[in-house]
Amino acid sequence: MRSVLVFSVLAAAAALAPLPAAAIKKTPYPEVRVELPTAAKSEPALEAMRKELADAIKRRNAGLLYELVGPTFFWTDRGEASAQFDRNRDALHNFKVAFGFRPYGRDSDSTNPEDQLWETLDDIASGPALVAMRGRAEVLCGPAAAEPVDGKAVERANEKVEDGGEDFEWVYSLGEITLTEEPGHGGAVATVAKLAMPVAATHPPTQALGNNPLPTHFQLLLPSGKTGWVDVKSVQPLAVDKLCYGKGPDGAWKIVGYEQNG
Repeated sequence: MRSVLVFSVLAAAAALAPLPAAAIKKTPYPEVRVELPTAAKSEPALEAMRKELADAIKRRNAGLLYELVGPTFFWTDRGEASAQFDRNRDALHNFKVAFGFRPYGRDSDSTNPEDQLWETLDDIASGPALVAMRGRAEVLCGPAAAEPVDGKAVERANEKVEDGGEDFEWVYSLGEITLTEEPGHGGAVATVAKLAMPVAATHPPTQALGNNPLPTHFQLLLPSGKTGWVDVKSVQPLAVDKLCYGKGPDGAWKIVGYEQNG
């Protein structure tokens, strides 16, 4: 899905899984401008560690993977501590739970390979660019993604468009995109760039229950309150999961956190 991220277009469409149009109000809202943060300089030691990580993921080698987890590990979900994060357990336990290697509330690892989120790890570990974590410059996280210029912009916009408190997705494009009246055709509604917008509907439509086909187009809500359609390939999700790296007491780079945003 991403010119600046690591996910494929199909993975992006599946990850977004927008709710039906009734999940948001089609009303004007404060615009959400976005920019790509400056990439952090990565030390050779960190790049070497990330190559080891990529190899462990490629080989599906859990033992090698666990060796790369640091003695401390945070796990946030949309900016708050994950409900499954156990402060009384060690870093490796929480890492295993976060990525499906150990069931929540258990002391032993899962025996079902399908529970292990290797593809998720591959997605968030393979992005080349990293950015410094807000408030913790010594921690680098990736993949790099655009962020709101105003940190409170999405919150203010959500207050205008949310309907019933249901979750919905925001997408953006750094380059110019043109929204059209119908999926893939029709007159131009607007041309925008560096702007995040909420997803109002999908084509084919997304149903609340049952299996849904991957969408080919998103209907986006402009700050003016108008809507228009874009190809899913032309936008990126604003909320992306990130893996974070930091130096341990011995100076070695390790995995120190997981920011779950999707």
